Amino acid sequence: MPDIFKHILNRSLAHVTRFNSRPQHFQESVAEHSFFTTYIAGILCDLLEKENITVNREKALSMALIHDSEEVFSGDILSPFKHHSPDVKNAIKKVNQELIKEVFKDLPEDIGGKYIALWNEEGQQESIEAQVVKVSDRISLIGKCAEEVRAGNDFFKKMHDRELEALENDDKEWWQRIKHHVLNSGTRR
Repeated sequence: MPDIFKHILNRSLAHVTRFNSRPQHFQESVAEHSFFTTYIAGILCDLLEKENITVNREKALSMALIHDSEEVFSGDILSPFKHHSPDVKNAIKKVNQELIKEVFKDLPEDIGGKYIALWNEEGQQESIEAQVVKVSDRISLIGKCAEEVRAGNDFFKKMHDRELEALENDDKEWWQRIKHHVLNSGTRR
């Protein structure tokens, strides 16, 4: 029998620290990151709607909220390890596919299934909503890095510059139409 209240009371993602191998002035939890990713996704949806580009806002925001939910079990796996080899990346993906069901097991099957489907869709990066979440995820990461760099933490500078370059070079048509609204200011750091 589903236990929705148990699921709602689980605040584990608020205690999973991101970037746990780097010195940080300001620790960030997965829950904080998910909040900022979702907020940014909302702004990107606003910009897309102004450009008359169809995007399902509810889907994008729901997807953004749960895009790192598996980290309740895995923690924030360090990027150099996660992307070390295709074998490692595929193994992590396989384990996450199994664990994501555990994240939503206390919800009714239809509701849990909806969130699992959104999580899977985000990972496939085929829909505009999934792509909006990925860009929002990257912008959230850039924001975290910029905050650390402004506070004198150069450990985040290389990551900031790499992610910003990836964002500037992203050639998705929808992103090209709104990118200047997001990246037009000279105050990126």
